[in-house]
Amino acid sequence: MKRILLCIIVLCGVSGLSAQNFSLDRDSILIGDQVTLSVYGPNFPTLDELNQGNIVALQQWLDTTNENNKQIIVQKTTLTCFEIGLHWLKLGNDSIQLTVNDVPNVDTTKADIRDISPIMKEPYTFWEIFRWILLAIVVAALIFGICYIVKRKKANQPIISIPKAPPLPADQKALNDLEALRLKQLWQQGRIKEYHTELTDIVRNYLEKRYGIASTEMTSDQTIEQFNNVHRNTTDSNASALLADILQTADMVKFAKSEPLPYEHDRSMNNATEFIRKAEADKSATEAGKEEQA
Repeated sequence: MKRILLCIIVLCGVSGLSAQNFSLDRDSILIGDQVTLSVYGPNFPTLDELNQGNIVALQQWLDTTNENNKQIIVQKTTLTCFEIGLHWLKLGNDSIQLTVNDVPNVDTTKADIRDISPIMKEPYTFWEIFRWILLAIVVAALIFGICYIVKRKKANQPIISIPKAPPLPADQKALNDLEALRLKQLWQQGRIKEYHTELTDIVRNYLEKRYGIASTEMTSDQTIEQFNNVHRNTTDSNASALLADILQTADMVKFAKSEPLPYEHDRSMNNATEFIRKAEADKSATEAGKEEQA
């Protein structure tokens, strides 16, 4: 009984396929040309089933059509063939003929067949060249930057050196240092020797920077004598007296252990300030006179 049912099912399937309607949009083509096969449902063949002999099935898709006011699904298949002659396409118990013709009036023995042309090289554009140059510059800058950073790190130096402000003129620095010493109030705290030592150091450093007198390596008398030599042609002789009073008062404190009166501490400070101003004015006047003579 089961065998009988199986045979009936197979026969129904075969008869269903054979009952299908199918057609080609044309029954002859040139070699290598394409033709469309239309199969009306409900059962459709696959591409593998349509690859028969020299006929090649390329692609399939579904479409719809109206017949007797009914919409029918149609399977479309693109076929081609590269063999000249008659070819049969079989679907179920039916088949359809496809004629493949040769291309007329073409004698391949006389054709001018040439080799494939070599690949043509296009000239480089500006951007194609420039981007490589730009890349090389970026890489070089990166390498230089890394080497620079490593070198500065090994030398314990900052990566970016900030330029220092230009040094103050000798007279301005000396006046600033005197004001800072005044604000310390050393002699008011009993630190008299330290007060006069710092005061004379400020004056001696001014002489060295402005006049080139190595006062820090000289005694007070040598300093006064050297200053008089370079200050001989100036108009203000009071500057020398101020310098002498500053240095002699400091020597009495440092070497004779003298304790000046409170007003003498302020006098030394005022004398130092006045000395620097007068010496600077005399020095500037001397330099201006030399420029006029030149």
